[in-house]
Amino acid sequence: MNYLTGLALGVSAGHKLHQLLQGGGFTLVHALPARRRYRHDDLLDNRELALQWERHLRQVQGITQVKITPETGSILLLYTCRDEYLDLVMDDLSRRHKMPDPRTGYGRLGMNIRGLGRQVNRNIVKNTDQLLDLRTILAGLMFVSGAAKMWTLGQRPSGPQMVWWAYSLLKGRY
Repeated sequence: MNYLTGLALGVSAGHKLHQLLQGGGFTLVHALPARRRYRHDDLLDNRELALQWERHLRQVQGITQVKITPETGSILLLYTCRDEYLDLVMDDLSRRHKMPDPRTGYGRLGMNIRGLGRQVNRNIVKNTDQLLDLRTILAGLMFVSGAAKMWTLGQRPSGPQMVWWAYSLLKGRY
């Protein structure tokens, strides 16, 4: 298998994995001006989640009426805001639903790890007069390691892959 075939296979596998992990989100079932109906698999027979989402959606400006039916997993929204705003609200609700509750052990662990990473990054930025950050340092290490493997060991594609990862990390810095 050559490098391009492996890359194409990896991209295809990545898309399939993303589809598998993403599934079960909101599905827009019906839309009229100022009225939408969604379905979500996790709402089925889940009254507690339905009440939680209903409380949340009632607080959103521009949403005038919310009716959630746990028996069908259906959400009916009447709204006065723009459609794009409602799309953002539903995307935000979907993201919040996927995040672990910070009160659980798993949620606390994730928050602690992210907090530690942010603190380390702030210290690096502060101590280098904003010249470096954690992303830049990791990208530099990957670049040097990848270049060394390419140069000394003739390894391919792991060396070029590390160089690409370093470039990708730096690309999003500013």
